[in-house]
Amino acid sequence: MRKIFLQLLLIISLSGPAGLTAQEFHLIPAPAKITAGSGKFSLKGSHIVASADLFENERAAISGFIARVQELTGEKLSTSFIEVPGAGSIILKCGNIGARVPEPDEMTGPTSREAYTISVNAGKTEVKANTCAGIFYGLQTLQQMITGSNEGGYLPAAEIEDYPSLAYRGVMMDLSHGGLLTEEEIKRQIDFLSHWKMNQYYFYNEVSIEMKGYPLINYNACYSQEQIRRIVAYGREKHMDVIPFVEFYGHLHELLRLEKYTNLGIGKYGHDLDPRNPDIQTILSDWIKQYAELFPGPFMHIGFDETWETERLKVENPSIHPKELYLKQLGFVASEVKRYGKKVMVWTDISNNYPDIIAEFPKDILPVLWEYSDQPESLNKWLVPVKKEKLPFFVQSAVDNWGNVYPAAKYSYDNMDICINTARKENAIGYITSIWTDAVQPLLRNTWLFMAYGCAGAWEGKPLDRKTFEKNYCRIMHPAISDLMCEAFSKMDEAEEWLAKPLGRHSLTQMWDYPFSAYHLRNTANHLTDYKNARIAAESAEEKLSEALNKRNTDSAFIRTMLVNCRQIDYAAARFIWAKTIADRWNWIYDLKSKGEKDYIMFYDINYSTHGLLVDMMDICTSVREEYRRAWLSENTDYRLGTMTGRFDADYLIWRNLYLKISDFIEHEGKKVPREKFEKLFLRDR
Repeated sequence: MRKIFLQLLLIISLSGPAGLTAQEFHLIPAPAKITAGSGKFSLKGSHIVASADLFENERAAISGFIARVQELTGEKLSTSFIEVPGAGSIILKCGNIGARVPEPDEMTGPTSREAYTISVNAGKTEVKANTCAGIFYGLQTLQQMITGSNEGGYLPAAEIEDYPSLAYRGVMMDLSHGGLLTEEEIKRQIDFLSHWKMNQYYFYNEVSIEMKGYPLINYNACYSQEQIRRIVAYGREKHMDVIPFVEFYGHLHELLRLEKYTNLGIGKYGHDLDPRNPDIQTILSDWIKQYAELFPGPFMHIGFDETWETERLKVENPSIHPKELYLKQLGFVASEVKRYGKKVMVWTDISNNYPDIIAEFPKDILPVLWEYSDQPESLNKWLVPVKKEKLPFFVQSAVDNWGNVYPAAKYSYDNMDICINTARKENAIGYITSIWTDAVQPLLRNTWLFMAYGCAGAWEGKPLDRKTFEKNYCRIMHPAISDLMCEAFSKMDEAEEWLAKPLGRHSLTQMWDYPFSAYHLRNTANHLTDYKNARIAAESAEEKLSEALNKRNTDSAFIRTMLVNCRQIDYAAARFIWAKTIADRWNWIYDLKSKGEKDYIMFYDINYSTHGLLVDMMDICTSVREEYRRAWLSENTDYRLGTMTGRFDADYLIWRNLYLKISDFIEHEGKKVPREKFEKLFLRDR
């Protein structure tokens, strides 16, 4: 499975004759400059030429390129330290080895560490760069240029000059709120992101990394330090810095819920640490030391967002001064982190309550402006205080997946575009795309399309044409089934939009609401068409994905995850439609009885033991539960799996218990006709 999945990630294929126009290369991200040539470089009998130290430092990237050529064309490239007469040469040259991951003074432009050029003509192909990082990114582009198959494989002639618009381009992965991705899945993500030239992977953690000396914290539900070391090392192979993104003030409920540590909180069983407690400094000094040893890169993000508990408590306790406590905690944590030579990054949403507070931040700290809105001017309130202090800063966007079965595409694209535009216009030094899992339930492979968009936009420094991007993405990621996958992505987005109309933007949590409540029966009556349209779109996507699986003739984990989301949306809409249908049918019979009618066959449709409406929902619920369980375990460890499958179990009981109540009414009370309306007999309001 892993081999098949990695092949899906890295299969790169283009089709068409030599002499392509620049637009027809379909490269993601698009190079800064590209000129199409005439002719082509044949891959048959060609070899890669590089120095010994370059081979050693970029062994994984070069081996990956060779494997890709062989997979797509059947041609096994040889390697050499010198050009071989009479053979086509792919020559790799770099000025020096350079740093493997971004440094605090990272630059952009043609002379930057990550810049590269590609020259392809009939005689040879050259990839030149200032450092190994540039060679790595050049090879990612060269993979996308592989054209044709079997013995006809070639690279179309072109001249490319490329370099990043933003020095720091990251994805923040939430490894705290939801499940715990497996080590292998994190490595798959790093593979995927490096292909789109992302250079930072932010490991968001509250207490999900093992801290030596604290065995109670998330017992048996965290990453071991050895796992972290392997992940960090794997990222460095791909020129990606795996950065600790840690909460050192708020969002520490999983620590404070333990009775041993509850005295460290400013509120009983709350979320925020109490900066007045000296024991906190002892603990955090130890933690920071351990994090610094685990993550050798130059950056550490210390969180400090949403210190709500402290703000709430000032109302009942006027002696609590949130601004002063915040600055006290920030000063201590920043000084400890700097002891290990780390550049400190911090969120700045505190400026919403205290607009002047940025001026009192410790010197040399890097503000990170997060904003997840789709409103064009939404970043300004965070931007003004930082610009006033003339600080370099990052901008952070988010894929809107944490509350949806499938990410809200337009909302996500709009938010990323706003943040990318602001980063470019206001000369930000970096950009981060967030992937959150607040509702616990999201399956994260659904976010990959959007992560790729953020990566490409950060490299290019501008928003992309969305339709063109999606078509090119599908050509690259799913070459044999690109049209089907494009249609599936479109239909999934459409299904989520329809579902959001009756359930709101965060449909993932609302989909489990009690469908028979008075509110939802009214709401379903008003949104019946929306629910039906959500099902139609989800089922259409399911058809496309099923056809894609059949054409590929492979058990693709990615496509199966998409299928699970189709099924979830279909089930979410069906449960509200079926609830209303069941209530309406019962009440219809009641109305018939009041008119003296004798035909009560509709009982049979509701409660038929083989395929009544209630049994239908039990069947679908248990089926989707099992599909979801398999999809969860293909990405995650089993941590929180019981919590998630429990939602399906509880839903099954809604249908099963109602089935038993109606059976009892019909069979044991001797009631062959309804004596009351459905709502009065069987339901409670919520």
